[in-house]
Order: sequence, then structure tokens, then C-alpha cells
Amino acid sequence: MTLLGRKLKSGPLVSVIVATRNREAYLPDLLESLAKQSFRSFEVIIVDDSDRKESRKAVSLTVRRFLGSLKIKLLRNPRRLGIPRSLNRGLLAARGRIVAFTDDDCIVDRTWLENIVRWYRYPNIGGVGGRVIPVDNDARWVPEHRPYPGVVGKVLRSGEVVSNFDLDVGPVLVDCLPGANMSFRRDLLLKAGGFSQAYEGNAYRFETDISLRIKRLGYRIVFDPRAIVYHRRAPRGGARVNAYKWNYWFARNHTVFLLTCLSGGTVKTAYFAVKETVRILKRRRACPYAYPDTWHKVLCAVLRGILDGIVVGLRYAVLRNHDYIGYLRKSTYTTYYKARLLSEPLLTHASTCIALERHNPRGNVG
Repeated sequence: MTLLGRKLKSGPLVSVIVATRNREAYLPDLLESLAKQSFRSFEVIIVDDSDRKESRKAVSLTVRRFLGSLKIKLLRNPRRLGIPRSLNRGLLAARGRIVAFTDDDCIVDRTWLENIVRWYRYPNIGGVGGRVIPVDNDARWVPEHRPYPGVVGKVLRSGEVVSNFDLDVGPVLVDCLPGANMSFRRDLLLKAGGFSQAYEGNAYRFETDISLRIKRLGYRIVFDPRAIVYHRRAPRGGARVNAYKWNYWFARNHTVFLLTCLSGGTVKTAYFAVKETVRILKRRRACPYAYPDTWHKVLCAVLRGILDGIVVGLRYAVLRNHDYIGYLRKSTYTTYYKARLLSEPLLTHASTCIALERHNPRGNVG
């Protein structure tokens, strides 16, 4: 690949971190796609959060199978830790200057890492992600109507988050990235304190939380539609729960997000509670992969989730700048990807970065 007109045999080392739980049938397809990447200077870190012995054994066998084509580290959690804590474990084990994340039920495009890495030659870019295209089972749940067509990764003043990460839009600056297709500079993740442990269950909004904290450090986040991940949405394993539990965790975690990440969180939480009540009374589905049968159970789950989220959110709001990987941070080294090493002028304006990439999509200048 080329960066700023110079041919590089190996770019900055990337660490690809994948948290997996009881999805041993899907993991081989992800690793197969990673083995075919056009960008080769990367390692893979699998954090096994499985709670079944047969799943853990199958994951170990899968990792052994790919040791010849991939540099893989396997970390086993002593107990179920959930997504944020698992990713923090992977972050501490990562050697890469750039850390990329995807899900265990995904398949990455051959040029996924190549299209992510090229953006980090700009020193003001702190995070890069791309499209998450629903396929197989996930394609059943693509919305027919979008309230904000053409808008990607935007946090509205009301606290609502517009995703639309499947759209072919951009490259464009965004507020947040999808958990199945995101990357950040490792030193910024450490400086931000890692992923917040406040997000439990389905960990809804954990990726939005870290994206905003990276932005608060003064960096920009780019959505590049050429960095493609295909999401199959496994019916079981991972953080998958039924529609009622999903609504509970959705309400609980979004409330935590409103209170800990945004100003005026109390007012935004009240608005969210009213909006969700109206949505449920109109019997509009929110869970992306299941329809509930009993709507009063959905209402109870959402209201209980909001109340629990208020308790947790207020507690974590005091720790807004908390270092979630704490004392372990001192034992990790931090590396930096400096554009100066490429002997080219630094580009510090985000719009200039995007204009250059659109003009030279392969990273050549001049």
C-alpha cells in the first residue's frame, strides 16, 4: 500500500480485537476473512468470554487452526465479563498503534484494514470506522423507512443517536462508530481510560460512549464506506437476549449514556422516557432482531431499565473521566503513529484530510 506517495512494505502495526461468547460456529469465518486481508501488518486478539466448556474448547481449536496464517493471541476470561471488560483486556494485550474492533459473527472485506489504516497518517484523526452491511439473518431487519436518511453516526441534541452505518455515504466526519467496525489510536484509548464498564447486558451505547470521549480529547472520527464489514447477526451467543431483556438493557444503557456523556442529561432522560412510552403504546419495535408478543411487558422492561439506568448513570457521572483499566495502565507501553516519519507536511484540518482522500482514494499524493 502507499501512504503520502511512499510505498510501505508494512504500515503501522494494527491489533484487531474480537470478543467472543459461545459462537464457535461463526468465529472461523471471521478469521478466514482476516487471513485474506490486503494489509498484512496486524495481529488478532481473541478474548473468549464463553461460559460453556465445549465453546471454549472449540475456540481453542479454531485458534490453533489459524496460527499458520494469522498472528493470534487467545485470552480466556475467568468468568463472564461482558463486552466492555473483555475489550479492555484485549486492549491491554495489544501491541498495535491502531486498535480495530469487529464482532465474532462478522466477515470483513479484503481491504477492510487497508481502508482504515490510511486515515491514520493524519495526526488529528483519532478514530476510523466503516459500513456494517447486514447479510444472511441480519438482512431481514433492515428498516424500510429511515427518519434521517443520509445521516451517519450523529448524536442529536435530544440525545438520540442516528446510526445508519450500512449506508454508502462519505467519507464523512461522525460523532460515533459502530462496535462491529471501529478503530482508534491505542494511546488515545488508554488516555480515555478504556471502555466504560457502566454498559452491561447487551452493552448498548458503549461504542458511542468511547467515540465521544475520543472526540473530547480533540480528535476527529471518520466514517469511510470503503471499510466494509458484513454482519450476519448470530441468533444466539454474544450479547444476544430476547426482545424483553433487550428493551430493558436498551433503556438502561441509553439512560446511562445520556447521564454520563451529554450535558443536560436529566432533561434528555425525561424526554427519552416519554418518547419510549409513546413508541411502545404505538407498538413500534425497537429490538433490531425480534418482535415482542406482549407489549405491556415491553413497557415494564423499558421503565425498569430507565430507573436502573438513572441509578447507575448518576453514580458513573461522578466518574466521567474514570480510568476503567486503572492500575494496569502503568504496565503498558504507549506507541504513536507519527506522520512526520513519512517526510510529508502534516495535514491538521479534517476537511482537508477528507478532500485529499476523495481525490486520491489509494493514498497517493501528487
